[in-house]
Amino acid sequence: MAGPLTLPEEFALLSLTETGKVIDSGQAEVGCAVAELGELALRGRLTVRTRKARVFGLDAYRPHRAEIELLDTDATGLAWADELLAELAHAGETVAPHQWVRRRRTAFPRHRGALVGRGLIRRVPGSGLLRRERYHPDAAVRQGLIDALRLAKTGEHRLDAHMMFLSDMVSASGLTRDLGGSWPKRHVLDRARGTGAVEFVPEPLRDTSAVLAALVPKRSRNQGG
Repeated sequence: MAGPLTLPEEFALLSLTETGKVIDSGQAEVGCAVAELGELALRGRLTVRTRKARVFGLDAYRPHRAEIELLDTDATGLAWADELLAELAHAGETVAPHQWVRRRRTAFPRHRGALVGRGLIRRVPGSGLLRRERYHPDAAVRQGLIDALRLAKTGEHRLDAHMMFLSDMVSASGLTRDLGGSWPKRHVLDRARGTGAVEFVPEPLRDTSAVLAALVPKRSRNQGG
């Protein structure tokens, strides 16, 4: 494996079961599109602005009234990210993230394909009329991500911004159930207060992560691994 995984690659990997099925195709599509914006935020290329209020001591956001603000359009070194930056710049000054991610239905197959190319997912072609192709994630890498998320969610270790974005998305999407457990309630409350393990992450990144994570849909009841 060359280099660390990007946020959308991580979400794509976690969206697959050990048997190679997609946990929820709609969630994976939107989630990877959200993660693309998150990766650009982590690289200092954009931020998400929205109104925030304090309700019973917790941060409350309005994700469907948010706007993407470009901060820097310099090249990132990632082809997909640079293309995305160019599209956002061309779209104009006001871009609503919830509308943007709905039309980016190719994000999941794009990053899944990148992982296949890196040898972290093994593609098994379908056979016959009923057998669909499957994508088996590298078990060690997938489990390493899950273990890192669990460690982050204990609240005992300071979170870096990247892990905060990933853990916010996993929590908001309900993927915790599919990854083998639930996160401590204390951590969930600390996250909503902006305290605990996330307090050293700059507030604009905390806000951007919270708003983007809220756009990832919950798992559909009729889909499963």
